[in-house]
This record gives sequence, C-alpha cells and structure tokens, in this order.
Amino acid sequence: MTRKRIFALGLAGCILSAGGIGVTAVSFMRQEEEAVAVLAEPVQLELCLLTSGERYEEDQVTGILPGESVKREPAVILDADSPEAYIRVRFAFGGILGPDEDESESEREERLEKIRQLQDGIRLCRGWIMGEDDTCYYKERVAPGSIIPVYDQVTIPEDWDNHIAEKIFTIVLSAEAVRADSLDPWMGEGEAFYFW
Repeated sequence: MTRKRIFALGLAGCILSAGGIGVTAVSFMRQEEEAVAVLAEPVQLELCLLTSGERYEEDQVTGILPGESVKREPAVILDADSPEAYIRVRFAFGGILGPDEDESESEREERLEKIRQLQDGIRLCRGWIMGEDDTCYYKERVAPGSIIPVYDQVTIPEDWDNHIAEKIFTIVLSAEAVRADSLDPWMGEGEAFYFW
C-alpha cells in the first residue's frame, strides 16, 4: 500500500510539474512582443555653389581687406527623389579661425570673437534663421528638387587689423535634413521655427 501511495504521489507530482511547465510556456508565448518595421525613404541633399554649379567644399577667403565683401552663393539642393524635408546648415571655420590645441585661453577668446564678428558679416538669404552652435535653420518645408541658397555675401569685419593679411580662413558648411513628416514645428512671432 505504501508503494501504491508513493507511486500515486509521484504520478500526481509529475502531472502537476507538467501542468506548471505548460502554463509557463503559454504565459511566455503570450508575452511575445510585436515589432513592426517601417522603411522610410532617406532624405538626400548636397551643397553646391549657385554661380558655377560646382559641388561645394568650402569657401576659402584670402587676399581681401577689412571691410571688403566677397560674393558667394552656397546652396542646399534637396534631391528630387527625396521626400519633403526641413534643412539646417552648420558653419565651421578653419584656417586662422580654426581651433589650435596650443592656443592660450586669451587666444581662444580672441579667435571666437573674430568668428562672431565674421558671422555678423555673413548675409543669410531669405528664410534662414541663425540658431545656436553655428547652425542656421531654414524656416519652411523644402520640396523635392528645390535649391535653397544659404548666403550670398561675406563682409570682412572692418576692425580686423593687418595681422590677418596674407592669412587664409575657411568657411565650411555641412547640411542636414529631416523628413518634414517627422518634425513638429513650434510657432513664434507668426513664423514656424524648427530647432532639432
């Protein structure tokens, strides 16, 4: 009788264990996550010079005097196969305006002040606003195939002295875009602004 009882208890334990394993497996199956993959069209753009149509690399400015202006027309072209987008352009400055790891704190401050002065002399085209971190934002949606001029003139600050004579500085632009349907604008002064 004890054998039958031990056998019955063992069988009951096996049945309960099998049931527990089954319930656990079912609960894991119900916790399955659903993942949906969405393939979005990439936004493609490039920078060029409007006057020549050449691909824009950088503006290298040399041989001009303080107070003189240089005509330049870099533009952003949104590829015709891209979706509508918002664009921004980031300015970087090189040559005598570029960072130098050996510069002192006062030299760094002087260099950054020269960059601020030069930025004041960059005449942005209609539709652009200057954001932070040397970044300009275009305020409107850009349609596929559009050519958006960034600036048309750079005026060298009048108070730059002759120690920059015969020196080279560069203005390097990089453009970025985000799909228009992926960005919500916020409104200010009657216009939409898009900082991203």
